Amino acid sequence: MRKSLILILILLVPSLAYLVLTTGKHNIKKLQYFGPKSLAANGKDTIYHTIPAFSLIDQDGKPFGDKDLNNKIYVANFFFTSCPTICPKMQTLMKKIQDTDDFKKLNDFKLVSFTVDPDNDTPQKLKEFSNLIKAEKNRWYFLTGNRDSIYDLAYKGFMVNAMEDAKADGGFLHSDIMLLIDKEKRVRGIYEGTSYKDVKRLIDEAKVLVAQYNSARKENMNPVR
Repeated sequence: MRKSLILILILLVPSLAYLVLTTGKHNIKKLQYFGPKSLAANGKDTIYHTIPAFSLIDQDGKPFGDKDLNNKIYVANFFFTSCPTICPKMQTLMKKIQDTDDFKKLNDFKLVSFTVDPDNDTPQKLKEFSNLIKAEKNRWYFLTGNRDSIYDLAYKGFMVNAMEDAKADGGFLHSDIMLLIDKEKRVRGIYEGTSYKDVKRLIDEAKVLVAQYNSARKENMNPVR
C-alpha cells in the first residue's frame, strides 16, 4: 500500500508542478528575456532584443525569411550536414522536440536549423538530410543562403558563434546552443543543445510559453467587465 502511494506521488508531482506553472491568471514561472534591452521613448516600457529580418532558402528550394515566422514560437539552432562532432546529437535532440506530443498539433510552433556551411549544404543536400532524420514537412525548416548573411544573423540576431575555422572538426566553428524564440521574435530561452537535461528544460519552458499565449488569448476573448 505504501509503495503504491509513493509511486502515485512520483507520477503526479511533475504533472501538478506543470499545472501550477502554466495555469491560472498569474503564472508562477515567467520566462526571462535574453539580449540587450533599452527603454522606450515613453520612459516606461522595455524594448527587448529581437531577431532581425532575414531572407534565406529552405530545403525545398523556396524562399524563407523572418516573415514566415511571424506569430510563431520556434526553436533555432546552427549546424551543418557533414559535421562530425556535436551536430548528430544536437539534431537528434531537436527531433525529440519535434516529436513531443504537446507540440505536434500546434501550427504556431516550428523548428529552424541554419547551416553554417551553405556552400556545401544546398537545398537538395538539406532535403536529403531532413528526410534521413525524418523531419516533418512544414514544421522543421533547414535553411541555407548567403554565408555572410547567415554568420551575421547568428552573431547579431541569435547571439551565437558561426564561422569557418580550419582548426575545428569539419572546418567550421559553431555553437551547440538552441534558442527558444517567442511570437514577437524575442529570445526567451538559451539551452545546451547536446544536453538531454537542458533540452528537457527547453521542452518544459516551451510548454510554459505556449500556455501563456493561450491564457492571454482566452483573456482577450473574455475580458473582465
